[in-house]
Amino acid sequence: MDSPLPVSEVEFIAALRQAAEQFFRAVDEWETAYRKYYRVVDPSGKPSSDLEGQQRDYDAARARLAAMLPRARGLCFKYGIRDPWTGLLHSALGQSTPQDRYSSAISRTERALAFETLILLAEASGRTLPAEEALPDTDLRSPLRRLRDFFF
Repeated sequence: MDSPLPVSEVEFIAALRQAAEQFFRAVDEWETAYRKYYRVVDPSGKPSSDLEGQQRDYDAARARLAAMLPRARGLCFKYGIRDPWTGLLHSALGQSTPQDRYSSAISRTERALAFETLILLAEASGRTLPAEEALPDTDLRSPLRRLRDFFF
């Protein structure tokens, strides 16, 4: 890892959000490069040589996220929030030909659940919203509103 993990929950959740974004970006870049040429699925799961750079980026992003998951799961358990992280790391890249499937190995629903969990963790850990965005009853906000409030 590049640096030690943050100590406070708020810092950790911010770092977890960055790691999740980096992981999703690496998956998207890998899949974009994979779809560039006609391919036949390799049963061994080993990517072709033209994907080495994307594979390195994906492996680094996956390792960073995996290192943070034990604490993320602990926070999910602590605050009673569903843990979306396990399935993300078990998604297999390149298991279909680009012509057979155009969807990502990590669906929009899985991504949305991960970011919703990050929002709920930030709220539960005591991160306060700026005064102009604070709502009197935050429990009634939709997940999309909480997502918008979290990032902006």
